Formats: sequence, structure tokens, C-alpha cells
Amino acid sequence: MAGTVSHPSVRSDRFNAIGSAAVEPASVEAVRRVLESVAWGIGLSDKLKIALYYGLRVASGVMRRDHDFIGRMHPEFWIGDVTVRSPIGYFACRGRTVDFDIVNPNYEAIEVERFRDRLLSATGEDLVCLDIGAHVGKFGVLAGRLLRGRGTVLAFEPEPNSFAVLQRNLGLNRLGNVEAFNLACGDFDGPAFLSRSMTKNIGGHTLRPIREAEQIPVMVRTLDRFLPEQKVDHVDVMKLDVEGKEADVLRGARGTLEANPQVTVFFEETGDPRTAESILFLQRLGFNVVRLAGNIWVADRSG
Repeated sequence: MAGTVSHPSVRSDRFNAIGSAAVEPASVEAVRRVLESVAWGIGLSDKLKIALYYGLRVASGVMRRDHDFIGRMHPEFWIGDVTVRSPIGYFACRGRTVDFDIVNPNYEAIEVERFRDRLLSATGEDLVCLDIGAHVGKFGVLAGRLLRGRGTVLAFEPEPNSFAVLQRNLGLNRLGNVEAFNLACGDFDGPAFLSRSMTKNIGGHTLRPIREAEQIPVMVRTLDRFLPEQKVDHVDVMKLDVEGKEADVLRGARGTLEANPQVTVFFEETGDPRTAESILFLQRLGFNVVRLAGNIWVADRSG
């Protein structure tokens, strides 16, 4: 039975604004969130770097008359590495990157909220969550903490630099129930080339061929073949963020999706929902697909 697709207006598209989640730049709430973010710094040096980052963003916005300065990434304003403790967990964030902006709980806040609620509502003592396209560990850390003592997390990140930071962040949070794999997931098993991001979003690496981008060799695995090798016989939650290759990951996990009626899939899709391959594929497997906000979707087989 084919599933359905719906597009509730949960929040405006500004939910994706870096560190501001649908907040107007000059509002009291925006100021509160900036002060909150500064307080997450572990040491005084970390707090000062975070405060300077937001100060430079405001100054840049004023000088450029850019009224959307809160909603933009500015890795050039991160003058050094910072270590933070946010409501999600501990994170080491690299200077000159958008690591902090992305692990900020206010970024993609609705997905964080629904992902958290799904894990908290899951029953059982052997839960399994997959974080595919883990970057530096925002969702892997969150899942690991929520499932500590009652489940495991498998986190996949093919880009070597991000993978190293992912491992460090798992260590900072002492998450023995999360295993990280320096792999890409797709619809075949074998080598491929990863196009490194050419934008300010250094988490935006992709298996899509981009001629001008630096290409690095990576290994690709299908979940249907890889999970049995890891003695994983069921999956409860999947999170996909693989820069336009979500449909490939889903095709490589068809058997897993068919065998797990309880699984919930969080994924990104920027295409037209009437023709997007990822959405159509999940519908054909009986999933109901709902847009949370922007390009973030969730699919499950609930009523």
C-alpha cells in the first residue's frame, strides 16, 4: 500500500537560520539565544570566541546593510577552535568552519525536537539508530546520550577530517554505545569519489560528481549488506543527511526498510516532493512522508 505525503506548516523556512531557528535578527529572542550560546563555552577563551563571532556577524550585517545576517554562515569569523557544552552534549568545533553553527540546537531545531521525541518514546532495551552523514556528531551524540543503557548508534561519515572530529566528540561525551564508521552509504558496495564542499558549509561534501571540487576516494556500502556484517538485525530510527544522495542510501537499505515496520526515517530533500525520488521510494514502501520544515522530512508507517 502506497504511503502519503503532506506538508504541514510547522514553522517558517527560517527554522534553518544558523543559530536562530525562525527568530527575527533584531528580536529579544535572538539576543537571548546569542547569550545562551556564549554561555555554552567551556572556558573563558571559548566564551570570548563565541561572543566575538556573533559580534562580528552583527557588525558585518550593519556594514553591509544585510538584515539577514543572523541567518548566514560566516566561518571566517571563527578565529579559533572552541569546545562547548550545549543541551545536546559536548562538542569540539573547528575554527574557520561552521561546526558550531551546525551543532547549535537552534539550527534545524524542529528536527532535533522530533528526533529526540522519537528516541524517548521508543520502547525496548535493544534499540538501534543510524546516523548517516554524521558530520561532527550532532545527531549521533544526541542519540547516544538518549539511548545510553538501552540502545546503540551507528554513525557514518566518509570525509576524513569531519570523521576525526566526530570521533573526538564521541569521546568527549564518553559514548561507548556509539560506533563510528569512516564510510559512505549508498546503493552499491565499492570505492567512489567524494566531492569536497566548495562552499562555506564544509559539511556539504557529496558523492555527486562536481567537476571543480577536490575529489577524495571513499568506500561506499549498502546498509542491507553492511548491517548484517555488524550483527545488526533491526533498525528503529534512521537520520539521513547526505547532500542529495538520500535516494541512493534508501535504495541500498530497501530490505532493511521492508523488514522494520517500526522504523522512522528523518531525511533531507530539496526537490519537488511530487517527483523527488527519495519521497516516492518511501511512499512505495508504505511510508507516510511529512515535511517538518524547509528541506527536512520524516517518514514512518504510523496510521
